[in-house]
Amino acid sequence: MSERRVLITGGTGLLGKSLLETAPAGIRFFATHHRLEPPECWRNRFRQLDIRQSARVDSLFSEIKPEVVIHTASIGGVDEAEQDPESVHAVNVGGTQAILRACQGAGATFIFISSNAVFDGTHPPYREDSPLQAVNRYGQIKIEAERLVRLSGVPYLIVRPILMYGWPGKGGRENVVTRWLKSLERREPVEVAEDIVSMPLWVGDCARTIWGGLLERRMGVVHVAGRDRVNLVLFAQEVCRVFGHDEHLIAPVSSQRWVHLAPRPRDTSFETTRMRQVFGVEPVGIREGLTLMRESRASVEVGPAAISGQDL
Repeated sequence: MSERRVLITGGTGLLGKSLLETAPAGIRFFATHHRLEPPECWRNRFRQLDIRQSARVDSLFSEIKPEVVIHTASIGGVDEAEQDPESVHAVNVGGTQAILRACQGAGATFIFISSNAVFDGTHPPYREDSPLQAVNRYGQIKIEAERLVRLSGVPYLIVRPILMYGWPGKGGRENVVTRWLKSLERREPVEVAEDIVSMPLWVGDCARTIWGGLLERRMGVVHVAGRDRVNLVLFAQEVCRVFGHDEHLIAPVSSQRWVHLAPRPRDTSFETTRMRQVFGVEPVGIREGLTLMRESRASVEVGPAAISGQDL
């Protein structure tokens, strides 16, 4: 059986890196990077790409001829979207449109990485068919991008992860756990919103869901979340326990503490029946996911992050 040719946009991001590390047999993958240099071990599989440049996107498709595109490339800063919506829209919507058009020409399947931010957090748990309503510009932009995907005529899978964590690649954008750890290792207090609930997702479980969906040709929408539903203070305290830091450094505060930041939905917990029963992925809980993260620390390079805003 011939290998399936898969293009991963945003291959130097947190999810892109995990996808590369877990690519199953029978997959011939290629990846794109923008500003960050790709890992040496995969450098020959990477191509530099600004997804806003349609001509360059078309040229890359002509070279690689992908059968499936996993589109992880985006600007992920919720506060950046609030402060500079035009720039974020150009990448997250305009870039997605350029990739979709190339998929139309190539007859490729499109796997789009969306977000829990498409929900307003007032009626959890959210199913895949729950009404979309965002409380910030980032979520509104993701809703617009999802609409493009649905109307494109391209076979698609929309993946909605929630509060994903893990080790980013060198120079990569941080996530809530790596930000907390940097402060904890300096023995600095960490303010954490006690009134926001989530289902923290170990990045490896998101990658497993995507690869399983690709291999089994699953289409539509899937919600991807961790097993545990907790408020962020409990999550931060578990980070302390797993990584051996003082729990007293965690300072519970109201999310109203950060009035200068984009609003966050209070509880976008997911119904994950499709992830578990159709995609066959039983997600790990926060203790297991953080333990996996701790155990893999020695094998990763974690460089200075391009931090955009602050996770609550």
